[in-house]
Amino acid sequence: MKPRLLFVIPTLTIGGAEVMNLRLVEQLRVREWKVRLAVLFDRGHEVLQRVQIGEVPIKMFRARTGLQKMFLPARLALLALQADMVVGGFEFAATNYGFAAAKLAAKPFLSWNHTAFDRLQATVRRLDRVVSHTIYRHCEDIVFPSEGCKVSLQRAIRGQPRGSRWHVIENFMEPHAKKSFHPERIGRQIFSRPVVVSVGRLAWQKGFDRLIRVHAALRRRGIDHHLLILGEGPLRTELENLVRALGVSSSVFMPGQVMDPRPWLTGCQVFALSSRYEGLPLVLLEALDAGLPCVAMDCPSGPAEILDNGKFGLLTPADDEAAFEQA
Repeated sequence: MKPRLLFVIPTLTIGGAEVMNLRLVEQLRVREWKVRLAVLFDRGHEVLQRVQIGEVPIKMFRARTGLQKMFLPARLALLALQADMVVGGFEFAATNYGFAAAKLAAKPFLSWNHTAFDRLQATVRRLDRVVSHTIYRHCEDIVFPSEGCKVSLQRAIRGQPRGSRWHVIENFMEPHAKKSFHPERIGRQIFSRPVVVSVGRLAWQKGFDRLIRVHAALRRRGIDHHLLILGEGPLRTELENLVRALGVSSSVFMPGQVMDPRPWLTGCQVFALSSRYEGLPLVLLEALDAGLPCVAMDCPSGPAEILDNGKFGLLTPADDEAAFEQA
């Protein structure tokens, strides 16, 4: 009999890690695993995705206040009692609350990390870092999408604890039919020039400010092209202000979140990844699948592993905008 799994994730925000959790949950479901999904928080400002995962039951806790968060481990433990294993599908909250619930329910626990932890931890409170470091030192099983992610956690907590099992399992892409490109359906003006495209949440991690500066520099050099950024996030206003300040409002397009970027990718000429850190970026895999030439900053972690150190695309030194522009 296949084990019953409880996946714990913070929100249903649109993002690569969320996508991977939902993909795995659905693929397990169709293989007749018993899977349940627990979603911890309700963050009204986040752009949420429409979830299509068949008959998987979803428990929305919608915790917002400190009191609600304090009781989350106990509430999660009631679900964990009905499972054979708890999976913390993210770093920080999902792992912290999931680990606590698993301990309360006396169930095995697995943490799934998706990004360069030593970079991510700089964005959270010191208390959250201390709690996470403690849990990772007592967590027996952790899964990473890349060797770089694994090394990143080793740096953060100063080595892999003795007796723990750390596994590298790369992100996967589901089989899909190739979709035809129809510019008249998604924006003929965008594709009236050669298009450099990027995809991701409009957040500091993704480095779209760097990509916009490089786009403006290339335009000044007489390279006539458009920049398309697919995604939504908290830095939209800041990025739009940067576009105006650099005088490239007519050549930068940010249409927001799209549920399936693949039809857009097939109409573009180059994919650019300007992230400050990653894990194993799904968008880079999708761009290669679409047949696009790829240029990526060699950030920690993932791009070098996907592109095989430059064999399958151009890698430039992390944070080097001049080299990125030239590539």
